[in-house]
Amino acid sequence: MRVERRKRGTMEIMLDILRSCDPECGVTRVIYGAGINYSVAQKYLDQLIKVGALSIKTENGKKIYGITEKGKLLRMHIEEFIKIRENLNLAREKVIELLKTNFR
Repeated sequence: MRVERRKRGTMEIMLDILRSCDPECGVTRVIYGAGINYSVAQKYLDQLIKVGALSIKTENGKKIYGITEKGKLLRMHIEEFIKIRENLNLAREKVIELLKTNFR
């Protein structure tokens, strides 16, 4: 039996990272929380810091990432976007199913 899995996109990965960094975390928690490897984590962390969604500080020689107010707002909008996209996909599937039954 084969399980079909959809690859996560940028939005889902960013959402997982933002959730992991609330309130603060190190890179290891980001990696495990988002289910990504170190290089992918660094890429997204750099992007989120650049846009001001995450802050960075150093404690005992370790980088600590924290979500900012802008990051919390971004997280909320990404969650809303994903929910709307899922609803659209469900509606699309229903339309396709209705069209199949009516054209047989």
